[in-house]
Parts: sequence; C-alpha cells; structure tokens
Amino acid sequence: MRRQHLALLAAVALLPLAACGQKKADADGPASSNAKVSSGTLAGEIGNAAGMSTVAGALKGTGLAGILDGSAPYTLLAPDDDAFGALGEAGAALKAPENSAAMAEVLKSHILPGYLTVADIDAAIKKAQGKPVKMTTMDGAEVTFARKGEDLTVTAADGSTAKVDGKELAASNGVAIPLDAVLKKVPKSGA
Repeated sequence: MRRQHLALLAAVALLPLAACGQKKADADGPASSNAKVSSGTLAGEIGNAAGMSTVAGALKGTGLAGILDGSAPYTLLAPDDDAFGALGEAGAALKAPENSAAMAEVLKSHILPGYLTVADIDAAIKKAQGKPVKMTTMDGAEVTFARKGEDLTVTAADGSTAKVDGKELAASNGVAIPLDAVLKKVPKSGA
C-alpha cells in the first residue's frame, strides 16, 4: 500500500515536468544536460563527491541511501557540507545518531521522484513563461523552483530557500543537485 502511495505521489509530482521531455539518462549523458552520467548509483556518487560528506553520511545513517542505490530514479536536492555547517548547533544535534529520525525527515524534504536535471527544471520554468514551478517531495511537501537572475532557487513550504550551488551529479538512477542551504527549518535541539 505504501509503495502504491509513493508511486502515485511520484506520478502526480512529475505532471508539471512531463511536457519538458524528461528522459532517463543514457550512456552519453542526460538528454537535457551537459553533465557526465556515471554508471554508479546516486548514493554511490554522492558518497564520492567533494563537499557532500555530510549528506552522504546522513543518507547512510538514516537508511535512505538504500533508496538511492535502487533502480527507481530520484533527484536529491543535496545541501552541501557548508549548508549543514551553517545550521550551527542545530546541525550538529541533527547529525547525532539519536536524531536519525529527524534527519530522515529533513532528507525526505530534499528528495524528488524522477530523474530531473537543472536543464529539465529550467525548461519547465520556461514553459511556464518564467513563472515558478512546483514539485512534491518524498515527504509530501511542495518545493518551488524559480529563476532569480542567474540563480536557480528552490523554496520549501516553510519558506526556507536555497540556491543551486555547483554542478549536478548525474548517476545511472538519479541526479544530485547541490544546494547552498538546508530546505527545512531545523529546531535548535536538532530533533
């Protein structure tokens, strides 16, 4: 039942981007991006990426790495190490093993169903005549993508905002898009 619910959420979330010609990556790279596609899984690529050690460790610690090692495509809006560092004490508390459930909730708010590149998101914004586009994350919340000058921003339902901060990582089963901030407000206790 839960799997069917997630599949339904994934289908609904992809509707706004369906017209963008979203295509799964092939051996030459994503259909709409210049990023080089690795034959490894998304979890593996994140684990090997510079500046992504915090999110990689959090994925393993919460068990979500298994999802990103599977065959279903996902896009991770991946806060970089500096983004977690900017949380200060709340971030340190969030990373503690006893707070893995809270960390899982934060990570779920950064995972989108499907294989989406920055170029796919830009194409959706262009198709919407420059207006922001919304998608639903794994936790059922909406995020909104918008272009602000040269910056691609993403805003969570709670108002937290991040900018795309670097080159995306394209893997066989998904994409990681680095962010300069965590998209979910974290209480000072970290839980």
